[in-house]
Amino acid sequence: MPKLDLHCNIDEKMFSLTLFLTRLLTGLTLLYITVGCLLFYREFLYNATAMGLPLPVPAGLTIVIAELFLSLLLMLGWFTRPAAGLSLLATAGLAAVFFASDFNKLYVALLVLLAAALLPSALLGPGKISLDYSHAVRRANKKFRG
Repeated sequence: MPKLDLHCNIDEKMFSLTLFLTRLLTGLTLLYITVGCLLFYREFLYNATAMGLPLPVPAGLTIVIAELFLSLLLMLGWFTRPAAGLSLLATAGLAAVFFASDFNKLYVALLVLLAAALLPSALLGPGKISLDYSHAVRRANKKFRG
């Protein structure tokens, strides 16, 4: 049997552009969800109190503010891998409380799609169009001053 030499030629610019668009659209989706949770915060508090969560106000504010900053970090490409992983956890926690009264299959599908959109950023990193990449280039080019 002949030996096969299979390659996967990837255009690095298009790959980075794809990662950037994935990060940007996922960050905008997270920002949209966060603004919705801020606008309907009273419903969040009712559900958290009905579930018996201790300290629903500080917990809710912490999760919403964390999701706000994580979505901004994700869009900018700064601390991309931790931001993607933590935003998935924050969104799942927010969904468990915010949609406790009518946890339907549509929101489960949204969480699965959000997880699928966050996985490339969490596993592959930010790509070249990000603050992480420019920071890494700047650190690599810095001369040792000692």
